[in-house]
Amino acid sequence: MTDMSKASFTVAYDGPALRDHSMDVRALAPALLGFGQLIDAANAVLNKEAAQTKIHVKALEAGSFQISFEVVQNFYEQVINLFSGPDVSAAANLLGILGFGVKDGVVGARLGVISLIKWLRGRNPDSVHDLGNDMVRIQFGDNTLDVPINTLRVLQSVPVRDALQKVIEEPLKQDGIDKFEVRENGRSVISVNREESTWFSKPSLPEQILVDDHRRGAFSILSLAFKEDNKWRLHDGANTISATIADEDFIRRVDSNEVSFSKGDVLICEVHLIQKRTEAGLKTEYTVEKVLDHIPGTQQIPLNFSD
Repeated sequence: MTDMSKASFTVAYDGPALRDHSMDVRALAPALLGFGQLIDAANAVLNKEAAQTKIHVKALEAGSFQISFEVVQNFYEQVINLFSGPDVSAAANLLGILGFGVKDGVVGARLGVISLIKWLRGRNPDSVHDLGNDMVRIQFGDNTLDVPINTLRVLQSVPVRDALQKVIEEPLKQDGIDKFEVRENGRSVISVNREESTWFSKPSLPEQILVDDHRRGAFSILSLAFKEDNKWRLHDGANTISATIADEDFIRRVDSNEVSFSKGDVLICEVHLIQKRTEAGLKTEYTVEKVLDHIPGTQQIPLNFSD
């Protein structure tokens, strides 16, 4: 059995270019699309595939460019019973966690992600302590703040932070837009100015090493590079790789013409392989630490001579 939950929120962009209508409001279209991404990303953190969300624009108002959205959430009845209290719908709870305010102040006392990012000034907490009962204590400098664990989980979500960058930081980079607001009943409940908007830039993720391996391999030479830091293109019989040559003695012999190369030459090498997960995806680095042997290309047919 499925159930439906609805909640609404209102945001506004303000600045001279919007008040005097000198800016085409279509320039804010990417930000409006970002709200859909933001709601989907937060919902994925909290409910995974148990719930689906849709976001609709309820109203647009000129001047400060105020937009009212309605979030519609469909999910199984048992999920709504677990996720929300008796007085709060799941959709409203999701908006409260993000920091878009909840009507009647139901979740207003709880700090949402937007206000938490402002409190942290866009930086990571110094430490986080589990308090139990789904609460954590965040330490930042000499200050501490107790927040629900779900708020911290949403704060940590890369898709959520990417969407917040689209709806807050990027619009406020435009000339003539200098403020983002969350509004409730016509009044501002959260405000972010242009200087503060830089705190909503998506944090850079540290690279994570997945594989760190040393191996021996045979490679044919596809191309050489003699400039510093340039990589050689090698082939292992199946794949082409770009490798940094770190064997200084081998490089010295190459530079002094003690080693020459011809088509079909093979290098037997000790190779250091590192595979990392980066923001751009999987990255593989090869470093030839030692050239063990240089086997010239076969120029003659080998024969076995008998005595």
